Parts: sequence; structure tokens; C-alpha cells
Amino acid sequence: MNKMKVYLTGGDDIGWAIDEDLKLARRSLEGIVDFTGLEDCDVVHSVWWEGLNMLDRRALEDKTIVCHVPAEPFRYLTVPAHRHVMDMVDLWITRTTQANQQLRSIDVENRLVPYSVDTDIFRPLDRAAPDLESFRNRYNIPSDKYLIGNFQRDTEGADLSAPKLVKGPDILLEIMRGLKRQGLEFHVVLAGPRRHWIRKKLAESGIPYTFVGGKIDGDDLAVNSLPRETLNLLYNIIDLYVVSSRSEGGPHSILEACGSKTRIISSDVGLARDNLPEKDIFHAPDTAVSLIEADMKSNIRNEIIEANYAKALINNTAEASRPIFRALYDELPDILKKRSSSGKRRQRRTDLATASVTGGVESGKKFTVGLWHSFFKPPYGGGNQFMMALRKGLTQLGVDVRENELTEEIDAYILNSIHFDVDLFLEFSRKHRLNVVHRIDGPIHMIRGFDLDKDMLCYELNERFAGATVLQSNWVYQNIVKLNYHPVSPTVILNAVDSDIFHNRGRIGFSKKRKVRLISSSWSNNPRKGGPVYKWIEDNLDWSRFDYTFVGNASEEFTRIKRVEAVPSEDLADMLRQHDIYITASKNDPCSNAVIEALSCGLPTLYLNDGGHPELVGSGGLPFSAQEEILPQLDRLVDNYEMFQNLIVVSKLSDVAAKYLSIARDIAV
Repeated sequence: MNKMKVYLTGGDDIGWAIDEDLKLARRSLEGIVDFTGLEDCDVVHSVWWEGLNMLDRRALEDKTIVCHVPAEPFRYLTVPAHRHVMDMVDLWITRTTQANQQLRSIDVENRLVPYSVDTDIFRPLDRAAPDLESFRNRYNIPSDKYLIGNFQRDTEGADLSAPKLVKGPDILLEIMRGLKRQGLEFHVVLAGPRRHWIRKKLAESGIPYTFVGGKIDGDDLAVNSLPRETLNLLYNIIDLYVVSSRSEGGPHSILEACGSKTRIISSDVGLARDNLPEKDIFHAPDTAVSLIEADMKSNIRNEIIEANYAKALINNTAEASRPIFRALYDELPDILKKRSSSGKRRQRRTDLATASVTGGVESGKKFTVGLWHSFFKPPYGGGNQFMMALRKGLTQLGVDVRENELTEEIDAYILNSIHFDVDLFLEFSRKHRLNVVHRIDGPIHMIRGFDLDKDMLCYELNERFAGATVLQSNWVYQNIVKLNYHPVSPTVILNAVDSDIFHNRGRIGFSKKRKVRLISSSWSNNPRKGGPVYKWIEDNLDWSRFDYTFVGNASEEFTRIKRVEAVPSEDLADMLRQHDIYITASKNDPCSNAVIEALSCGLPTLYLNDGGHPELVGSGGLPFSAQEEILPQLDRLVDNYEMFQNLIVVSKLSDVAAKYLSIARDIAV
């Protein structure tokens, strides 16, 4: 049987993990395929989706495209440029069970091939070896302290002032601060480029650390990108490695630590669940503090080092991946046959290519967006609140925003759910091209308990008009697919609020010396908005410790919870800033504007672990799945209030508007 001709690509040539993936993929595929150039290949095999966007789209039209997912797919769904790749790729290769399950949940074909680690480099060393002692002495790494390591960058690109939140340097900082509050003796060992933010914050917090590298004020990418052999020395010196990321594909550091027999704990990301025992995975900084404290006292993680090492050797080497890749390439013709019979994604890919030829925006003309929604003056529902904020955000970006207009002058339309004049659009589309970004709400019937027909209408309109689709959360995407509908060229963009109104400036300070002030809010009185849960809290809350305010409409009557009628946004924001903790028990809420408003005002949030809540709150609060969990989780928030408040992250309106604008421009060109 002839070997397939494969063009292997996708590295970035700057030494990040993606280059290691490329190297190890080549090692795994040797002997299975014939490597060739782009022009002569049968298959373009990329280890990075963005690498495909760098290639000439025309050169890819007759090629089979295989692409790795080097991170959680749901994170990349928030990147507008990723839409094209989703339409283009014939088969995705996921590297973790988490990534595999995420793509399967939205019915995207993929095969799991676990990450590899180079065990020739990352290996255990004799901890008393002279080269380790020499390295320790060179950087003055203390030998009498418990050493906690972290070797990944923590700033966004070359912006050395802002933390790269997806990597969780702020979470790492809160863990170290928690250890210090416990009075524990430890020392942090940092390595890698662009560690300026965490170094500054550790110094400000009085936490001792050593940075292995040159302390350069500017971008140190070229200087402090350490050889992997040096990283292996570091793994063999430290006592514990901590992964604190909010989202990861790997990270490779988990496998590197396992390969070097280094104790490790990790946030619940990437391959953590594939390679680490459950007890070594944490979900909040205070849990990590407890894990580290226990290890410092008894070295309890020594017990599982050998198991972690053995698992990595069995599952996570280039040699272990080779038979999986061989089976994948043997299966590839059948996969392609199956896809071509449906033709769905390939057709959309062609449509995009056609659009780029037939459409166009006049040069020098101010970009014009037709925004369709029935705008109501607040107080009103969350969808209305967001559309008003989006209108403002687009205007601030210099866009000419037209409300509910349909003319040849408009470059692109943003349609909200079913809230536009369908008959008018149908008539107009017979003579004119429509460039439509369709924002899908819901699924409405899951929010309300009825109106399935409105969901079906929404999907029909999406198929008819959309050039691209915006979904409010990954939860929305998953549940739409469960209804057997695949939105046209989807991108996930979380909502944002008007930061001129909802902000944390001037909020009251938290204090345990007074009653803790709780607050909830809702525009709707549907019981699914959480009324029965709030009533349960009222009946079980320790009222000597707490006050509780509810703003808006509820399905229940309250006796001790202070009830306030719905108020305009400015008044609601002022009220939020007078409270400490926000509580939401809303069920099947796709992307709660109420939660975003509270987070933006600086309130850690206790939330029902459902709908889009986990995506919104992240590390800035705690979940509950059953009523019995509410009060203990509330106590955790109170006991670690500052920590959770410091970890609040919300989408900026400017960023959200820019993503909508990017998609609108894209489909209009």
C-alpha cells in the first residue's frame, strides 16, 4: 500500500510548546507517511490551527486537512479567525480526553492521540548529582526550603504589564499568598520568558522567589527561553510543580514533571485528569493551599510519583503515539468518504471562498452595521441590556450603527435571535446580498420551559440568512447541537456590560466585623430563574451573620429577604456595589447578564453549576449543585473573600464589540 504524501506544518519557530508538538509528531509519523511539500502532498497535517490560516487558502482546496487541537477547543471557539478553520478541517486530532469530549459534544469529528513528552530529555536525575548542586548554587536556590516551581510565561504576548489570565498567574499568586498567610516556609522558583508580572507581584507580597534567567526590563523572549535540558534540571531541583492555568491544551509541564519524577498539582485543565490522580487536581486556590500544606508536612505526593511516571511512559511518548497515528491514517479514506457524503462543512467552506470574491466594502467608507433588535429602556431583560451595550461598543469603535434599517448602504447586519423583520429581509435578499451575523439566543425553551417552536424558527432563520453565527456560550452551542442543528460558521462570544455603568469603583469594602451582604437579581419571575432556591436560602440562612437583598421579579414571596422592585441600570449598579456576594440559582441560563453585572461590580459569585455560569464566573466564585452545598460554599467565599475577589475576570465591552466587528467585516469582504 502506497504511503500518503503529507505536508507537516504548524510550528511557530519561537520555541513554544507547539514546536515541540511538531518535532514529536514528525517522530511519530516517520515510516507511516512520506513527508513532502505543500504542492505535492495529499494531506496537510498541521499541529496548530492558526498555522493553517497562514497558508494560501487556494493551495488547500484539493487537500485533505488534518489538524491538532493544542488546547481546549472551547477556548478557540471564542476566536473569530477560528471559524474558517472549523469549516476547512476534515479531521481534528485531540490530545486530551477533555478536548475529545468537548468536540464530540458539538458533533465534530475527531480522534484522540495523547500528547507526547521527550523522555530522552525529561527524565529523573540523582538529586545529589554535582550538576544539580552546581546549578542550584549558580542561581542561589536555597536547599533548606520547600521549593515550588512554575516555568510558563504569564504575560499576554509582549505586553509585560498585563497577566496572561488563561495561564493563571493571578491564581498562582493567590496560592502563594495563602501559603504565606498560613505561616509556611517555602520558596518559589520561576523560569521562562515574560515572567515580569508574577515577579513584581511576588516581591510586592513579600514572597521569596528565585528567577532562573536574566532580569531584563523589556521583552526577554530571546534571552530567557530556556533549553529543555535546563528545564529538566529545574524539575529535578524543586519539590513541587504547580499548574494554575484557567485553560490548557496540555500543558506540557504536566508530562515534563511526570517524566522527571517531580511532584505536581494542577488546576482542572487539559490533560490533568488524564495523567494525575483526582486528589492532585484543585478547583480553587484555597484547595491548592491545603494540598501544598499537606505535602510540605508529610511529602504525601511521593507515593504517586512512580505511578505518574509509569503512565507517561506508557501513553505519552512519540513511540506510544505511532500505532495510533498509523490506525488514523489507515482510517482516513473512510472518514473522508463519510464527510463527503454529507458535504455540509465542505460546502460552507466553498461558500466562504465565494463570498470573498462576490462581496466587498467600499474603500475609505465608514463601516456600517445594521443592528436589529427591539430596544427597550431599562429595567428590562438581559438580552436587551446586552444589545444596548453592543450598540455603544460598536459606536465607540467608530462604526456607523443603524438601528433596524435595511438598505444597500449597510455593509453587514447583526441580527438578534428572531427579533427582526423576517418578511422584509426575505424580500430584500431577492435582489441584494445580505452579510449577516446572527446572534443566537437560548435555547429559549430550556430557559422558559416552553417556546421550542421559537428555537426551531431561529435555526431556520440561521440557515437562511447567516454568513456567521455568534453563540453566547459553549453551553449554548452544545445544547443547540443536541437539537440536531449546526449553526452556520459559529463563534462563541460571551456577553459584556457597559463598564461606564457596571464597575467596581467606589464599592464598599468587605469586612467580617459586620453582616455579610448578599444580593440576587432577576427581570423574569419564571421559577427557573431560581425563586425556590432563594426561598430555601431564606429559610436556612444564619441571619445573625448575613443580610440578603433581591432586586427585580421572583416566583416566590420573601419574608426576611429584602425585596426591591426592578430599577434602572445605574441604580442597580449602585446597589451591587453596596453588597459583598452575588448569588444566582438561575437554571439553563445561557449567558446571564445579571451575573456579568455583579462580577463587573466586584462581587464574588455563588452560582448554580448549570448553563453558562461556570464560563462566566471562572475562579471568581464557587458553584453549588445541590441546596445542601450552598451554605458551606458561602462560608468558603466569606473566609477567602479577598482571594476570590482578586480572581474575578469579565469580558471587556471593547473586546466583545471588536470580535463582533471582526466577524462582520470578514463576511462583508
